[in-house]
Amino acid sequence: MPRLVIVEPAYASTVGHHGEVNRPLLAALQKAGWQAELWADVALEAEASAPQPLRGVFSGCGYEDPRHWRDLGGMVQLARRMEQQLLEASAAGEPVAAWLAHSLLPFQLLGLARHLAQAPAAQVLISLMFAPGETLEDGAGCPEAIANCRVALAALAKAAEKQSHRLQLAFASRQHEQLYRPLLQATGLPDGDVHPPVVGAGHELRAAAPDAPPLVLLHWGDRKAGKGHREALVVLRTLVEQGVPPALTGWGWLWHQHSHEACSEEEAALLARAERASLGLVLLQGEVESAAMQAWLARCPLALLAYDPQRYRQRSSGLLWQWAACRAALGLPAAAVGHGGSWLAAEAPELGVGWHIPMDAESKSWLAALLAAHQAPPAPLATQLRESFGDWATGRLNKTVVTIT
Repeated sequence: MPRLVIVEPAYASTVGHHGEVNRPLLAALQKAGWQAELWADVALEAEASAPQPLRGVFSGCGYEDPRHWRDLGGMVQLARRMEQQLLEASAAGEPVAAWLAHSLLPFQLLGLARHLAQAPAAQVLISLMFAPGETLEDGAGCPEAIANCRVALAALAKAAEKQSHRLQLAFASRQHEQLYRPLLQATGLPDGDVHPPVVGAGHELRAAAPDAPPLVLLHWGDRKAGKGHREALVVLRTLVEQGVPPALTGWGWLWHQHSHEACSEEEAALLARAERASLGLVLLQGEVESAAMQAWLARCPLALLAYDPQRYRQRSSGLLWQWAACRAALGLPAAAVGHGGSWLAAEAPELGVGWHIPMDAESKSWLAALLAAHQAPPAPLATQLRESFGDWATGRLNKTVVTIT
């Protein structure tokens, strides 16, 4: 079996969608005949539910200290750290026949490129899931980050030519493809495909029990800035103070929380009030197993995805993909409410998700927007939500083992 390594230096805990990406990806690769393993942060080895087979390789190569990401010297320093850790991990064992990477920031892409410049010839498949100007803390399109991304892409092109790697690039959305096109042209790299959503797509789901009420997805995941947490609290407070609108009588309200940040006393008190008010609040805490997560999300015809339009102007959302894919697996429509001018607002219609913007996003009109979305005519979801990222990846990789001479 040819050896394949998934490179995920920022995957350090169960918070977020990293597990939902890598777990089915590993399964699909193994089913296709690859000896696949995941190289992630050393901290992930302490997580009992982490995908397997797992190897803790990286330390200090994740999302730490973003001040250095836009600085060329800082980026090179971080890339060298990652390169050294890749070198140490690759020193033992069979040669790697294929490298598969996704969710890489420019310094991580440069670190991989520097390692590939010395590694034996292999297949290299990279999903460029972050926009080239991403810093994870500012608005989109940072010029310094874009310049660093070009440096990383140039290094990748040089490494592929030097070591005869078979390099394939791909993108998570049409928007990212357009952002990368001038950089690929400038560095001599070929255009890539737009692949299926990395989470959720292609799964088989069972329909909910007939007596299971539909749900409004208010909040799912962590409490990071810009992920709609504040707007979700506004809706919840409105429900507590004014009650459930008649059009949504009998519906439930789904709230999941799994975050590095602790819940504030004020928020905990509001959630407790909502439970006592018999609103139909479904409150989930901590990590939710994949099948259960899909079942919950599939029951949500409506979702509040009020991600900050500046932070997410070019940044993708795993939740949008996973929720839409769960609905598509059952042939059911989906409608979301959020801000305009963001990546989500543009990607949602591409996936067939109805996207509704409140009349006044600064007021308490989010609940009114959910009602409007509920009353809007449904549309069919895109067929791309039915193909899994793992099946797509295995279809792009050549399983021929490279002979090292």
